[in-house]
Amino acid sequence: MSFNPSHTTYRPDIDGLRAIAVLSVVLFHGFPQIFKGGFIGVDIFFVLSGYLISRIIFEQLKQGEFSFLDFYARRIKRIFPALLIVLFVAFIAGWFTLLADEYAQLGRHIAAGAAFISNFVLWGEAGYFDNSAHTKPLLHLWSLGIEEQFYIFWPLLLWLASKLKFSLIALTFILAALSFYLNVTGIKSDAVATFYSPQTRIWELLIGSGLAWWSLNRKDGLVDIATFFGKWRRRPETVIDLARVRTRTSNVLACIGFILLIYSLIRFNRDLQFPGKWALIPVMGTALIVAAGPLAWLNTKILSNKVLVWFGLISYPLYLWHWPLLSFAWIVEAVPPSLTTRLVLILLSIALAWLTYRFIERPIRFGKHGGLKLSVLVVLMIILGGIGMGTFYERGFLFRSNVKLADALYTSEARNIEANLVGSFRNYVGGEPSQSIKPVVLILGDSYNVNWSVGLSTLIDVKQYDIVSASYLGCKVSVTADKIIAVAREPKFEQYCQPFESLINDPNIIRRLASVMLVSYRPFEYVVNRFRFDVIRELRKKNSQFDLFIFGNYFQLDSEQYSSCEKLMYRTGRRAEVCMELADYPKKQINRESLPFYPHDLKFAYIDLIGLTCAEDKKGCPTQAQGVPFISDSHHLNATFIAKLMRDMQTAQLAKLEDLGLQKYLIKRSDP
Repeated sequence: MSFNPSHTTYRPDIDGLRAIAVLSVVLFHGFPQIFKGGFIGVDIFFVLSGYLISRIIFEQLKQGEFSFLDFYARRIKRIFPALLIVLFVAFIAGWFTLLADEYAQLGRHIAAGAAFISNFVLWGEAGYFDNSAHTKPLLHLWSLGIEEQFYIFWPLLLWLASKLKFSLIALTFILAALSFYLNVTGIKSDAVATFYSPQTRIWELLIGSGLAWWSLNRKDGLVDIATFFGKWRRRPETVIDLARVRTRTSNVLACIGFILLIYSLIRFNRDLQFPGKWALIPVMGTALIVAAGPLAWLNTKILSNKVLVWFGLISYPLYLWHWPLLSFAWIVEAVPPSLTTRLVLILLSIALAWLTYRFIERPIRFGKHGGLKLSVLVVLMIILGGIGMGTFYERGFLFRSNVKLADALYTSEARNIEANLVGSFRNYVGGEPSQSIKPVVLILGDSYNVNWSVGLSTLIDVKQYDIVSASYLGCKVSVTADKIIAVAREPKFEQYCQPFESLINDPNIIRRLASVMLVSYRPFEYVVNRFRFDVIRELRKKNSQFDLFIFGNYFQLDSEQYSSCEKLMYRTGRRAEVCMELADYPKKQINRESLPFYPHDLKFAYIDLIGLTCAEDKKGCPTQAQGVPFISDSHHLNATFIAKLMRDMQTAQLAKLEDLGLQKYLIKRSDP
């Protein structure tokens, strides 16, 4: 484990710290439920990078030997070799395993990684339309982007400050304080931006820079610290044993630093607003350990241990390899990899990291033909970045055999069944509104209303009732003194708002109202969006006799679960029961817990679909009807399935539906 030092004295304890950093991250990614605070390994890396790079720059500036060309040549030979290999392998692996959208995104991330702007690209992807982090094999390159951006501006600033005779430590302190302030204030307003933004992260690297300046310019810094505390405690200044002072102070600093790191690893979790103020704990812990120096007992006996030093030497390629392996496993299986799989992949990443370090990193970093190596690395990185952008713009290369997501949710026959059922429905079922004399069943809702109206229309006895479907999709609804108004939020919603306003204000419909059925994705939203109740109250003023039914929804998925559901069906051939396995029970059993919050002056009956059709553990819950799955996306139920659900309820829960008052509106069935 020989080491070829560059411009500064090699410290094996820093490689030991690198080992703690990379192993923390690897274990966090592999076993997030156990190593919950392992993500602070990145913060350890930031401090160490700031320290080592700044020490080199400070030394060379002091000696008048700093060269931008030399500095960036060393950075390229250090960073490019392993990164090129990992990016290329990810590209090849994606060719054979990823679908079109996945591969296009990977191409974009390869280009971003090659340009060291991954943090900005990932920042831009975060939000409502973001897909799961586990489906991004190059997600971890965000931290490399921040480091490289620091390496671009920091040497230039130090060089300018040196030329202008401005204090380098003052510059370091001012920028670190400003960055920390932006970090603490930004975490409250935009946590994603604060996580990925260089200006809210560089304070961590600048802490390392401050340490580098201190180590070079305050040779007796530890003695100064000990003397200061000695005066503060009013101890007489007699003869000071410098060696003993240094040793004791070093041990105290290292001990405190270790305690801070251990606390962070044990107590931190992903629920924290991170980085924010919490990042100060692992950052200061790392800084104290570095400040303690290589002779502190913990640094000598623990961090300089040969095993940790070995992991420290392969820490960079290990960081690069581990996440793509775990991510591709998650993508291919469409579910979290098993414990055994994760263990095997972590061991494989360690082996690949050693091979990369031994046969790629070291031969390229050291030895002859440095100029040629440098040119080849730059050209290869430009080419690979271009290939990544080409993959993105070509939408994942549509000619690949595995590119298109198979029709996982629907067979062609099932799609036709659903399309024919929905296509046959009109907003008004029965005679002409002005001529009919039958009682009206009004089905009221937003985008969920469409399929609900179709499904319910197959079960409501149209010989006795007219069905009116009034959907307020994309409408701002308000109640005036004598009318219900619906204004389109966007021009494309006019087609929904005008019919809604017309139907909901029709005196003939209001006069004949027998029941109103409210349907929605989340029933509790009716509490938040009061206009729905205002509409009901307005209808009550004009006709106080109608029944009101509020339908809870069936099992729902979030966007990540739905994406996994589709891909799992595609890759395994299983059907919609996969979606049921991934689906969450409505959060906090909201269908039931929301009941006390409904305005009970409206006198409604609540239809609990889950409670009336299956057990809460999802056993025995139907997942399809005539091949049509229960969902058309992450949360909209299909009309064919709604019809089946209601028929099943009517058969199994006849007495319950009678008690709720719903049965009288349904077609009489002869089923026992």
